[in-house]
Amino acid sequence: MIPTVAPADLLGPDDVVDQRSFTHPDHVAADRAVLCMLIRDFSRHLASAPRGQETVRFLPDPVQWHRRVVIPAPERLDAHQVISVVGFFGRVADTVEPEVAARIKTLGERLVDAVLSTPGVLGYTTHLLADERNYANLVLVSSPDVIERWRLTAPHPKAAEEWSPRYYQHVRIYRGAVDRAEMDCEQALRLDSVKYWDYRCDPVWHAIRTLH
Repeated sequence: MIPTVAPADLLGPDDVVDQRSFTHPDHVAADRAVLCMLIRDFSRHLASAPRGQETVRFLPDPVQWHRRVVIPAPERLDAHQVISVVGFFGRVADTVEPEVAARIKTLGERLVDAVLSTPGVLGYTTHLLADERNYANLVLVSSPDVIERWRLTAPHPKAAEEWSPRYYQHVRIYRGAVDRAEMDCEQALRLDSVKYWDYRCDPVWHAIRTLH
């Protein structure tokens, strides 16, 4: 069953929300650092990926991986000076039903197929953070318009609306951009906004923070 979502609260760059520490503005700098690292890592994989071919890599291996990198076609990024970015941070619930974990795994595998087949999606990477309860996902797309197309691509809506609330405690989703020529730089990512969902309450709490 898809949960009810409350109307979004609007937050400024420095607003603090009581009793929801995962939304604190201090997370922005730390999350940006992780996303910048993933962009640099993606760029390294991009440099060694075969031209004209789909590339899917698991590190260290397909069974016990902490990072997954998906590149539909390396040459697609060369056509863009500015690349739009979506960054996702999700905190896995302390207790997850086996059925939910299995369904999320299946949807994750289908998500790779969606990355490879959706026009305008240039790359995708998933990273398990050190505490093993938090995930960071990075999606690179050709323009902001593609973000909406990606959002509507199966299996994304089903995962986000039905299964994510049963798998995660809360999530943060960023939007921003990076210059193609600066993907190897330390602080290349520019962030515009972050959305929050708190799945621990009914209806689901939702907020949008502008970052400048």
